[in-house]
Amino acid sequence: MASEQVEQTPISSSNSLLRHTLVIGIAMISGLILGIIFHNYGYSINITKTTNLATFVTTSADLVVKIFLRLISMIVGPLVLATLISGISNVQDTSTFKRIGIRVVLWFIAASFVSLAVGMVYANIVKPGIGFMENPPPITEVHSNYHFDIIHFIIDIVPDSIIGAMIKNDKIIQVVVFSLFFGLALAKIPGKTAQVLRDGIDTLAKVMLNITDMVMKIVPLVVFSSLLSISTKNGIQIIPQYGIFIAEFYILVLIMWSLLIGTGYLVIGKKIFPLLSYISEPVMIGFATASSESAYPRSLEQLTKFGISPKISGFVLPLGYTFNLCGTMVFLSFAALFIAQIYHIDMPWDKQIMMLLVMMISSKGIAGVPRASTVMLQSVMPGFGIPASGMTLIIAVDQFLDMARTATSVLGNGIVAAIADEWDQKAETKKEKKKDKTIV
Repeated sequence: MASEQVEQTPISSSNSLLRHTLVIGIAMISGLILGIIFHNYGYSINITKTTNLATFVTTSADLVVKIFLRLISMIVGPLVLATLISGISNVQDTSTFKRIGIRVVLWFIAASFVSLAVGMVYANIVKPGIGFMENPPPITEVHSNYHFDIIHFIIDIVPDSIIGAMIKNDKIIQVVVFSLFFGLALAKIPGKTAQVLRDGIDTLAKVMLNITDMVMKIVPLVVFSSLLSISTKNGIQIIPQYGIFIAEFYILVLIMWSLLIGTGYLVIGKKIFPLLSYISEPVMIGFATASSESAYPRSLEQLTKFGISPKISGFVLPLGYTFNLCGTMVFLSFAALFIAQIYHIDMPWDKQIMMLLVMMISSKGIAGVPRASTVMLQSVMPGFGIPASGMTLIIAVDQFLDMARTATSVLGNGIVAAIADEWDQKAETKKEKKKDKTIV
C-alpha cells in the first residue's frame, strides 16, 4: 500500500532525487533558451513548403506533452482503486484508531477543506491567470456544451458500473466511492482468504506505484518539451510571467504555513516552537527533493526525539501522506482556477465549491504518489469544463511548485502528529484518573 512504500523508502534515495531535480532544472533552462531562439529565428526558416522550423518544433514538443498526459490518464483509475482499497483495508491498530484515529481523520478532512478553500479564495483575489499568456496551448477537449448541474453531480457520485467509471477519468469520484465501500468491507472480513485478497491488492497498489514511477522518469523530457513549446510560441516575455506566477504561489504557501503554525500553537501551545526546530530538517529534505517519501524516515526520527510516541507518529504520518498533503491541496484549487482564468472560462462560486468538494474526496486515493497534483488535476478539471491541455503550463515549472507544496505537506503532517500525541496523552491521563477513582 502507499504507506508501506513510504516506510520502505531509504534516506539514501534523497541523493538520486536531488540529481533528478538537477536534471529537471537543466531541462527547464535548456527548453527556455532554445524556445526563445526558435521564437526569434524559427518562423523565418522553412523546412518544407508549408511548415517553418518554429511550427515543427512546437508540434513535436506538444506531442511529447500530450503523450505524457495520456500516460497519466492511463494510470489514474487503477491507481486510485488499488491505493485507496489497500490503505483502508489494512487498518490494524484498532485501539489507537478508536482513541484518536477518528479525530485525526476528521482533522485531515477539515485541513483538506481549509487548504483547498484558501487556494480557491487566493486565486480569486490574485487572479494569476488573467493576462498570463496570449497564446495558451490549444484546447483539444470539447467543452462547448458543458453545464454544471448539482442534482446530476450528486447522482453521478454513485457509480452504476465501476468498469465504466475507470474507463472515463472524469468520473474518478465514482472510483473513490467504490474503493471506500470495498476497503471498509474487506477490512471487516477476518481469516486467511481475506488476507490473501488484501495482499493481492497491496501488490496491485505497488505495481501501480511502480508504473507511476516509470511514467515520472520522463518528466525532465516533458518539462523540456513544455517550456520549449511555450517559449517558442511566446518568446522571452514568458520569463517574467512565470516568475510572477511562482512568486504568487510561494506567497500562498507562506499563508498556509502561517495557518498551520498558528493552529498548532492553539492546540499544543509554546511546544510548537521547539517542534519546528526538530522538523526543520525533514521539511528542508522535502523541499530539496520535492518528495514527501524522502522526508518520511527523518520526520519519524525527529518526532521521536521531540518526545512523540512512535506508536502515534507511526500511525499518523503514513495516514497523513495519504490523506493530509495540505501543500498539494492548496495547490489544486489555485492551479485549476489559474488554468480556467487563462482560457477565460467562467467559474461561478457554486461551481468552484463543488470542484473543491470533488478535489477533497478524489485526492484521498492518490495523495501519496509522485506528482499527485498532476494526476489529480488531470482527472478533475475536465469534469468542470477546464481543459486538461492547460496542464502543459503547469508542468513547465512544476518542479519549483512541487518543492514548496512538499515542504508544506511535511510541515503539516509533523504538526498533526504532535497534536495527535497531545490528544493521546490527555486520553491516557483521563484513563489513569478513572482508574485511581475506581481503586479508591
